Amino acid sequence: MQNNLDFLTRFLVDQYSFPAEETLLLSKFKRVNVKKNCLLLTSGEVCQYAYFICNGCLRTYFIDGKGEEKTRYIAFENKFVSAFASFITQAPSAECVQALEDSELLRIRQADFYQLVDTNAIFSKLYRQSLEQAQVIATWRIETMISMTAKERYENLLERMPQVVLRLSNKHVASFLGITQESLSRLKKKG
Repeated sequence: MQNNLDFLTRFLVDQYSFPAEETLLLSKFKRVNVKKNCLLLTSGEVCQYAYFICNGCLRTYFIDGKGEEKTRYIAFENKFVSAFASFITQAPSAECVQALEDSELLRIRQADFYQLVDTNAIFSKLYRQSLEQAQVIATWRIETMISMTAKERYENLLERMPQVVLRLSNKHVASFLGITQESLSRLKKKG
């Protein structure tokens, strides 16, 4: 198993030309290995951490008024995940953060995260690009939920994020698409 900090360092050097001598800043990250279904944050808690996914998959979700899980975001390797509304405001979270696979993560505290954002131009750029990607995904999700049929959403997901369908259970795929598992099974049979 590779050293997770080395993984993040290589990612930053390769993707963002992060100077190798500045990797000491990355000592703020702590390696965390979690099992599938582990809850990293539950609704009502204040989110203290952001997670960089070295290996695995995390999701953010909330429980609706009927007690059903609604998946808002799914992320795989090389992405940051957190319940960002709570992480930013330090107010109790409406969301949960859960591992959908056994995952190797790097965790950073909120104060350390913002110290890096404020003092390191490359980490600040990484943060900005992560926020931009999250905005693009959020816009895509809203547009598909408003304007597409379940079949169109499923086909669009297969095209845009095939790893969701390939790596995750029908329960989580259906929750992400906003449909029932039964509807998803029918769509898969027709496809």
